[in-house]
Amino acid sequence: MATTTQAALLDNLPKDRPVLVYDGDCGFCNGSVQFVLAHEKRHDLCFVTRASDLGMAIRKHFGLEAVESMLWVERGAVKTESESALRVAAYVGGWCRLALIAYAIPRGLRNWGYRLIARNRQRISGKKKSCVVPAPEQRVRFLA
Repeated sequence: MATTTQAALLDNLPKDRPVLVYDGDCGFCNGSVQFVLAHEKRHDLCFVTRASDLGMAIRKHFGLEAVESMLWVERGAVKTESESALRVAAYVGGWCRLALIAYAIPRGLRNWGYRLIARNRQRISGKKKSCVVPAPEQRVRFLA
């Protein structure tokens, strides 16, 4: 059951826009957010860092407190691991949609590959050295 504070935080989630919960301390994850911002067509995706109060409330709401995955939240449902990454690719569109061919790979194998990258993401790109500073028109989309 959600606490009052948690419920209040979750009330701030947009109902009509997707939300990406990501690791704000990870250079690889921050680079991914920057990639989305640079290549998206729709400009309606909202971002939440997983360690923020809102990020923790989202994870708790879906029973994913211990999950080390970015989360794609849309229409009251959540996607994790490879499914969340493929949702990001579909959202960005263009040549990124080529990644959707990965749906032909069994989910277990896709998730194994996702977890392999996730475990090594800090080695791949290191810890975040500076904060992501979104453009003024993008700031409103960073919920926490």
